[in-house]
Amino acid sequence: MGLISNKIHRGNLQPGDHIYSFRKWKSYSHHGIFVESDKVIHYTKTRKEEPANKLRRRPACKKCGFDRKVHRGVVISCLDCFLSGYELYRFDYEVPYHHFLFKRSGTCSTGSCDDPAAVISRATALLNSQDGFGDYNLLENNCECFAIYCKTGKHMSEQACSAKLTIRAVAQAILDQNSGRLLEDVRVHDPDNYMNLKEKIDKLIPLPLNEIIAILGKLNENEEDVEELETMEK
Repeated sequence: MGLISNKIHRGNLQPGDHIYSFRKWKSYSHHGIFVESDKVIHYTKTRKEEPANKLRRRPACKKCGFDRKVHRGVVISCLDCFLSGYELYRFDYEVPYHHFLFKRSGTCSTGSCDDPAAVISRATALLNSQDGFGDYNLLENNCECFAIYCKTGKHMSEQACSAKLTIRAVAQAILDQNSGRLLEDVRVHDPDNYMNLKEKIDKLIPLPLNEIIAILGKLNENEEDVEELETMEK
């Protein structure tokens, strides 16, 4: 377990390890389960995508036969195909809370994992299943979800959770800033309505962004709609 980095040499891998590799600019990572010697079971996009330039299409791996344009869903490949030229890391389980707080999302969990035999059994069963791991979804059903499920029998994605929280935080920051701008604008141009609007915005801030937009839109409508809104708030 490393506080700074989970980087690991391939010679130190153990069957059943949850491994991952950061991709371009470390903007995301690809996850899988190391099963034996040089083999990794991992989950890829299930929908076929035509290459933008067919001349640049990579041939199938001479070592394991893996072809990323043909093999989809739950696949097995050599470690080199899994890494695709990037560095190797091992996902940590049962990390203490203070450790978790300082780690990047998608690199560790406070939860416990099952024994290697159970992990490999789950991964192999999904590999051999006709349905695999279902349809790929970047936020709800991705390679990290697959690896965590194989390790724990539970479904979640740290990367997806982090992305959702980031989007929410950015939206909230924009809302906070722009609500301040709105209030200042109304204070100057419509001072009689300033306090009324401020009270409403203070009540709205905890609500989801789409609800806030809908309610503020109603404030620009006629008095009947405003009265209806006030009744709803009660």
